[in-house]
Amino acid sequence: MFSGRLPFAEHLEELRQRLKVVAYCFLIVFVLVVLFPANPLSSIQNPGQYLNLTFLEGTFIAIFLKDLVGYLLPSTWHLIAANGLGEGMEIYIVASLLVATVVTMPVIAYETYRFIDPALTEKERGLAYPFATSASVLFAVGVVFGFFVLAKYLVIFLGPFFFAVGITPPVLVDASAFYYVVFLIIGATGVSFTSPVFVYTLIRLQVVEADFFSKNRVIIWFIIWVVTGLFLTPDGGPLLDLVIFVPIVVMVEAAVALGRRSVRDQPPKLKRGAIVCPSCGKVLPRPMLFCEHCGRSIA
Repeated sequence: MFSGRLPFAEHLEELRQRLKVVAYCFLIVFVLVVLFPANPLSSIQNPGQYLNLTFLEGTFIAIFLKDLVGYLLPSTWHLIAANGLGEGMEIYIVASLLVATVVTMPVIAYETYRFIDPALTEKERGLAYPFATSASVLFAVGVVFGFFVLAKYLVIFLGPFFFAVGITPPVLVDASAFYYVVFLIIGATGVSFTSPVFVYTLIRLQVVEADFFSKNRVIIWFIIWVVTGLFLTPDGGPLLDLVIFVPIVVMVEAAVALGRRSVRDQPPKLKRGAIVCPSCGKVLPRPMLFCEHCGRSIA
């Protein structure tokens, strides 16, 4: 009576165990990111810094945030805590969560792959590692591109508008607004750069035909333009939208071309009820007495 429920219960238990591994890894990384100093010797030489929390100034997150400000903001721009006393702690925690998520991504990908592995075919299993590797590389490239190009260009682009409206140096910028915009640009650009991997995989597995992307190219480009304008380049203007729009479109088009080439010599994936010629193996669009490809009888 319960035999039908047992597999489902086993899947839930396996999912719970894998989520537990991900949660533990994330928690360990998060604690290390928040508390571990960039210079471990300082914690030995000055243990009292943990009592008054001055060690926070030398952690990886603190140094990363300071370097981010030094690289992106001009010397005449200064950050202020406009949202209250807890703004500094909020930014520190959010940055730590983001870094911990990025560091834990390989564990998340591995546990996800192990969970779905039994349901994959040999063909799909062969694409799993190239998919994970390509997605990871493109995500890293997107993060670097978002930080060194988009975020930097955003500040350069917005600078003249302060002078245009009569705001003279020193320019005071809300710290949370600055950091969250930069985090959004970096994270969203990293994610968006992985889209070609999904496009290629869908075509390679014949879930979607390459012609679908070719025939709807204008619509897809428009969607990419809207998404980049709304989520990737806030307050950056149309020129900054174009800077991120062009690379994504080029990568998607390259993924479509590679996907079309990869399935060129493969038989089409048959849908349920499809009619196949017994002589040449071609898929027929409708029932017919003789194959339109080879001319032989279907019966």
